[in-house]
Amino acid sequence: MFFIKLQSKMESSLTKQEIVQRLYEITNTTVKDNDVFIGQISDDEFRIRKRPKEYVRNAFTPVLIGKIDSKNEGCDINVTARLSVFVSIFCLIWSIGTIIVPLIIGIVEPVFLLAALVFATFLILSIYFAFYKPAKKTIALLSSILRK
Repeated sequence: MFFIKLQSKMESSLTKQEIVQRLYEITNTTVKDNDVFIGQISDDEFRIRKRPKEYVRNAFTPVLIGKIDSKNEGCDINVTARLSVFVSIFCLIWSIGTIIVPLIIGIVEPVFLLAALVFATFLILSIYFAFYKPAKKTIALLSSILRK
């Protein structure tokens, strides 16, 4: 599950210092009502996630890991959205228990092959709707903030 990630490259006419300043303005290390993101920022890297809405928690919330590279005019920002380590480990263990084990047992009992197919489909749909769609939206939000 560590391979589940979404990569994006952004270009901005802002300098590296301006981008870092904008990130500091919208990011905090704790949850506050006026912050867009939660995370850590350094001079050329950041690790942030979108602040959860009130009473809404999504374990699949993407973690954005970014690297800011200066160029002649502006910056390139390489962003990778991935699952948190805990969720990745949980998905890996869950996959082994619900997909691989029934496939092994399915050699003897074919009904377990159907169970493995159902669980695999559920995992793929969960990752798509709970991770990839929010990751695309979060990257688009970050892109709009850093391009202004």
